[in-house]
Amino acid sequence: MKLKRSAAWLLSSAMVLSLAACGAGGGSNAGDTTNTSAKASEAAGTAGAQESKETGSMGTAAGDENVTINFYAWSDEEGIFTKLANAYMEKHPNVTVKMQFTPTNDYNTKLMTAFSGGGDIDCFAVGSAPTLAQFQTKGSIMALDDLIQKNGTDTSGYTKALETLAIDGATYALPYKTSSWVVYYNKDIFDTANVPYPEDDWTWEEYYEVAGKLTSGEGMDKIYGSLNFQPTSLWWRVPANSKGSTNPLNEDELHDWMKAAEFCKSLSDAGYQPLYEDMAGESGADYTGNFLQGKYGMYFTGDWGVEMLNTAIANGDGNVNYDIAPLPHWEGEEAVTPGTPALLMIAQNAKNPEAAYDFITFCAGEEGAKLLLDNDYFPAWQSDETISIYTSGKTAPEHIEYIVNQKIISQVPCDEYYNSVTNIIKEEVSLYLIGEQDIETTEQKCKTRMQDEVLKAQ
Repeated sequence: MKLKRSAAWLLSSAMVLSLAACGAGGGSNAGDTTNTSAKASEAAGTAGAQESKETGSMGTAAGDENVTINFYAWSDEEGIFTKLANAYMEKHPNVTVKMQFTPTNDYNTKLMTAFSGGGDIDCFAVGSAPTLAQFQTKGSIMALDDLIQKNGTDTSGYTKALETLAIDGATYALPYKTSSWVVYYNKDIFDTANVPYPEDDWTWEEYYEVAGKLTSGEGMDKIYGSLNFQPTSLWWRVPANSKGSTNPLNEDELHDWMKAAEFCKSLSDAGYQPLYEDMAGESGADYTGNFLQGKYGMYFTGDWGVEMLNTAIANGDGNVNYDIAPLPHWEGEEAVTPGTPALLMIAQNAKNPEAAYDFITFCAGEEGAKLLLDNDYFPAWQSDETISIYTSGKTAPEHIEYIVNQKIISQVPCDEYYNSVTNIIKEEVSLYLIGEQDIETTEQKCKTRMQDEVLKAQ
C-alpha cells in the first residue's frame, strides 16, 4: 500500500537521519596527500593546487585579518570540498582554505599519523561516528558547544544528529552529509515475471519471496532475483541494521547480525542470487556494473547508488530501466532504514579554531547543503526546501522521494571499538558465507576474538 506523508513528517523523519553514525576518518602527512590549496586571488594557480575562497557564518572569518585554515579529507571528497571551499572563500577573500586529500583507503591511518606527528591541522572530515569517538578519546578534537553558543549557530537542520553524536553530553562534530538505504530494482525483470513493483511497506520475508519469483533460466542466461556483494564486505548486515541492531559489541545485536548473515546466505543457497564464493574480490565489488548487466532483479544499497547508476547510464555503460523502493523491514518490526552521517571536526590544537569553525558551519549549514544538493549529495541539513530540491526535477529513479521519506536511524554507534570489531566480524562471517564454517562457530569466534583481540587489549 502507498503511504502519503506530509511535508512536516518528511522533515522530522529526515532530520532523524542526521543521526549518530560511525565510520572512518583521517588525514595524512603532507608527503602522503594530494595537497590542494584554494585561494580566491587571481594570482593563485600552481599546477597541483586548487585555491578557493568561501563563505561562513561567523564574523571572525569575515574580518580583515588574513587567515589560513588547514583542512583534511579523503580523496573521494576532493571534488565537493573544493567546491565548498571555493564558495566559502569567495565570500571571505581574507581566508585561504588549504586542503590535504589522502587516498580513501589510507585516510584513517594517515590522519591518525598526522595527529600523532604534530601535523598542522585546523579542521577535518571523517566518515562516521566511531572515528569521531576514537579522536575524542585521544583528546585530539575540540568540543564545539561554546562556539555554537557564542556564535548563535543555527543547528535546527540537524538537531537530532547533534543529540545522537554527543559524547558525555558535549558536541564534538557537525554532520555535513548523510545516507539512506533503499532497494534498487530492474522494472523490466519485474514486468517479465509479472511481479508487482515493491511499494512503501514490505518485509524481508517478502523480499525473499519476490527474489524467488524473479529468478529464472540457467547458466549464462540465468536471471537472479537478487544481487549480493563480496563476502568480505559488511553489506550483509543491513537486514539487522533495519531493526536497530547496529552495535555488535552488544551480544543481542551480534546475534541479530548473525541472523542477517543467515538470511543473505539463504538467498544464495536457494539460487536466488549468486553464491558468495563467486562474488569474491572484484567480481562482487562492482555492484553497479553487475546490476547494469540486466541479469539481477534487485539489490539494496545506499542513496549514492542513484548517482552511480545515472552516471554509468549517461556514459553508455549500461541501460537498465530501474526504480527504487524503501528498505524492507522484518515482520512485526517498524519500517526504518539505516543512515550514516559524515562529520566535520576541529583539532584540539588548531591554530585558527574560530575561522575553522566558521568554515565547517558553512559546509554543514543551509548554504553548504544547497551546494551539496547541486552536486547530487544528500546533505545532513534537512528542511522543507532541501527536501524539495533533492526530490524535484529527477526522472530517474521515479520514486526518488523514498530516499528522504523513510524513518532513518543511525547505522553505526558512536563507539571507539566499533571499527576494530567489525574487521573481525567481516573475516569470520566471510568464512561462513563461502561455506567454510557454520553460523554457530562464526558467532562464537566473533565473541572470542572481539574479547581477546580488541577489548582486552585496550
